[in-house]
Amino acid sequence: MDKITYGIQGGLSAPQLQRLHETALRVLDEIGVEMVNPTLLQRISEQAGVRVDGTRVRFAPEIVNRMVDQHRATLPAAAAPGNEFFVDVSDGYCFQVLDPDTDRLRPIGTGDCVRLAKLVGGLHAQGVLGGNPGLPQDVPAMLREVLSYKIGLEHCPAPGWPGFTSPETADVVLQMAEAAGRSVGISVFVLDPLLVEGPTVDMAVDFLMRKKKVSMSLTCMPLTGATTPIRLPGAFVESTATMLGAFTAFMVLGADLGIGPGVFPFDMKYGTIAYGTPEHVLAWLMGNQISAFYNNGNGSWFCPAFNTSAVLPDAHAMTTRSAFAAIGALYGARHFGFAGWLGLDKFFSPEQLILDVEIVGYARHLVKSIEFTDETLGFDVLREVGPRGEFLTHPDTVAHCHEQWASPLFKNQSPEQWMASPSPSMKEQIREMVRKAEAANDFALAPDVRRELDRIYEKAVRTLA
Repeated sequence: MDKITYGIQGGLSAPQLQRLHETALRVLDEIGVEMVNPTLLQRISEQAGVRVDGTRVRFAPEIVNRMVDQHRATLPAAAAPGNEFFVDVSDGYCFQVLDPDTDRLRPIGTGDCVRLAKLVGGLHAQGVLGGNPGLPQDVPAMLREVLSYKIGLEHCPAPGWPGFTSPETADVVLQMAEAAGRSVGISVFVLDPLLVEGPTVDMAVDFLMRKKKVSMSLTCMPLTGATTPIRLPGAFVESTATMLGAFTAFMVLGADLGIGPGVFPFDMKYGTIAYGTPEHVLAWLMGNQISAFYNNGNGSWFCPAFNTSAVLPDAHAMTTRSAFAAIGALYGARHFGFAGWLGLDKFFSPEQLILDVEIVGYARHLVKSIEFTDETLGFDVLREVGPRGEFLTHPDTVAHCHEQWASPLFKNQSPEQWMASPSPSMKEQIREMVRKAEAANDFALAPDVRRELDRIYEKAVRTLA
C-alpha cells in the first residue's frame, strides 16, 4: 500500500562520519585515555596494539577497528521504527516531589514512592514503562536504592533498571531482581575528558569477574565548553574517543557494552546542563547518527525528550519537551525517556507525567503514515456529495473521524463553547487524572515473591543500615 510519511533529513555525511571516527582513533593512539582500575589495566596491557604508561593507555587504530568490526558483526541490520510508542519513567532517582495537590516541593518519603509507583503502574496501559521514580529520603542512605526498587517491583508491571551506587547495594538489588524474575542492568558511566574510571566502571569489572548476570551499557556526559570542546564536532571526537577506549577495554574482558557517544550543552551563564535547548536536540540527533555508524546502522529509538532544565510543569517545560519529542518522533524515536522529571533530574512531578503522556500521544499522530490510495484520493466521495454538499454525515467521515488525535486535556473548543460551559481548570483535570491512574493500578505481585522481597529487605536493614 502506498503511504506518505515525513521525517528528519540532513545531518552528517558518510565522509564526515568516517573523518570523525579517524580523528577519534588518532586521539586514542597519540593522546590516550586514563584508566585506574587494576583489573582493566592488567588485562589490556597484555594485548598487542596497547601501550600502557602508568595509568595512561594508548590504543593502536588496528585493535579498536578490530573490536568495532566484531561488535558490528553481532548486530542485525537496521530496521524501520515500529508503531509502538513508550513513555519511560526512570526508576529510583528523584529525591523531591512536586505535590500535585499542594504545588509544594518536598522530600520524597516512602509513602510518596508507593503512590508514585501506583501512578506509573496505573498508566501502563497508555504505554508508560518503569517503576518507582523516587528515592525515599526517610530511610538510611544505604537503604534508599534498595527500598526504592522493592516498591517498584511490588506496584508496577514493567519496572526498569534500578540505580545502585555501591557493590553492597547492587548485591541486594540483584537478589530482589532474581526473586521477582526480573533482569537488571548498569549504565557504565565513563568520565570526560578521556577518563575510563569511576564507581560504575569498578562495579562493572567486579560483576564480570564474579560472572554476575547484569546487562551493561556504556554512557557518558561530556559538557560542551566545560569537560569537552565547545563545538559539536570536537565534542563528539572526544566523546567517541572516550567511549571507544572504554568499549575496547571491556571487549578485552569479554563484554560488549556497545558504542553510543553523547554530548550535552552547558550553560555558561548559570553553570548548569542546558537540557531541552536546541543545542541539546542537535547533539542528540548527531549522537544518534554516530551510534548508527558504530552499530550496523541501528540508531537509538530512545529519545531523552523529557530531560529538561525546567523546574515546574510550566511553559518552559512544555515548550522544550514538546519540541524535543516531536523532532525525536520525526527522526524515528519511539521510546521517550525521563517522563515526569524536572529540575535537572532532582524533582518528580505527577502533573508533568500526565502532560508528558499527552505529548507522546501528539507525537504518535504526527508521524502516523497517511494512506495514499484510490480510496483516500476521494474521487468517489466527491462524486457522491457533489457541489454544495456536506461531508459531516457521509459514511467515509463517520468511519474515519475517530482516527484523528483527541486529547482528554486539550480540547478544540470555540471561545463561545468554552464560555457557555467552562471546563474545570487544566490543573484540576490533571489532579483528577492522577487520582484515577492510581486507583486503576490493579497490579499484584505473587504472595511468595512479596514475602521473599520482604525477607531480602529485612536482611538488608540489618546489614546495610
